[in-house]
Amino acid sequence: MQEQAYAVLLVGILIGVAGQLLLKHGMARQPGFGLGDLVALTRNVSVMSGFGCYGLSTVLYLSVLARLELSLAYPTVSLGYVLVMILSRIVFHEPVNRTRWLAAGLICLGVVLVGLGAA
Repeated sequence: MQEQAYAVLLVGILIGVAGQLLLKHGMARQPGFGLGDLVALTRNVSVMSGFGCYGLSTVLYLSVLARLELSLAYPTVSLGYVLVMILSRIVFHEPVNRTRWLAAGLICLGVVLVGLGAA
């Protein structure tokens, strides 16, 4: 039963990461964006798809919270930060310096330690 909750958590994280990438892609088409441009975002397929991913990710996360401890589930979501950084480098060719790589490694180490504490 817990294995299924971990699988749902992982899928939710991946969908959230996809949402973040879609938001970035959509906003690259909106240079100089201001609050007055909110209505225009409703016609931006990438942005709306990103919001959809966030919504689905949230629903999956709620399912996870019904089965896992918050002190385990929430820190695990931080793996999304690492995945976004890696995929930002690959997809958008954004620079990632050593400090960011180190920070990503520390996040991963922290998630491992949190997971070991749950065992």
